[in-house]
Amino acid sequence: MRAEQQFLCDLAEKISMPEVYLKIRLLLEKPDARIRDYVAVLQTDSMLTVRIIRMANSRFFGFNRKAYDLYDAISLIGTIQLHDLLLSSLCMRTFCNIPDAVMDLKEFWLHGIECGIACRTLAKLAGLPAGHRFFALGLLLEIGHAAMFVKAPEQALDALLASREQGLPIDEQERLLFGFDYCQLGSELMRLWHLPEVYSHIIGHQLHPELTDPHYRNETYLVYLAQQVFAEPEQFNQALSGLKDSQQQFAAIPSNLKDLVSQEIANHLDDIFLMLCPQSVVQSNACPGGFPP
Repeated sequence: MRAEQQFLCDLAEKISMPEVYLKIRLLLEKPDARIRDYVAVLQTDSMLTVRIIRMANSRFFGFNRKAYDLYDAISLIGTIQLHDLLLSSLCMRTFCNIPDAVMDLKEFWLHGIECGIACRTLAKLAGLPAGHRFFALGLLLEIGHAAMFVKAPEQALDALLASREQGLPIDEQERLLFGFDYCQLGSELMRLWHLPEVYSHIIGHQLHPELTDPHYRNETYLVYLAQQVFAEPEQFNQALSGLKDSQQQFAAIPSNLKDLVSQEIANHLDDIFLMLCPQSVVQSNACPGGFPP
């Protein structure tokens, strides 16, 4: 058993996805499932029902016509995209009980939403079928950090502080302390949740897209570039220039990508956060020195 698998063994019950998600996954595997079957499952969770309708009517996730009830919302969203939106909301619920003294969840998820917006914006610009999967992928990129802070907060904080003090990448420090990094742990968590393979491949190789399975390489490069939007301008420009020269899908990406993503974040960040996050996270106080950096 790999170190990251062993690490998650004791956490399996604490960070497992709720039953409503598992039931939706089963429906997705049934070609004869109808919208009313999805409604029957989801309406048992009143808070989730409200969130789905709000997402269907939102400026960022929504569509041209208004959804008045859960049936309308699912009809507009579609069952495949419904999965990715459910995942975005429920993963936040799964990790909502981390104490503020351990980790600043509010800041963590705000950054995750920013990454989701960047990934979805870049996917549209690159002409890839965007849907909502790229948003969910961006949101979950650093989920391995959250798992570390749940089980081993002192070690996770040591890795973070050492990274800052020594000027070394956080993934290197985590491999020294844990034997694995947040990408490897996040990838294993995707397997634990039985998510589609694309999630574990991309999250596991987000820092080194050239190493991923060729089948997922375009999407992994996209996620890699989306993360560079938050880097220093020189580092971002170098990454964008290199990918535009070597990856055909990025040839048409405008040079003002950073500005475009910043505008999308300014337009939608607060609304998405209030829409997806549990109230306990929305109302939480910031944790001085907490993650993310």
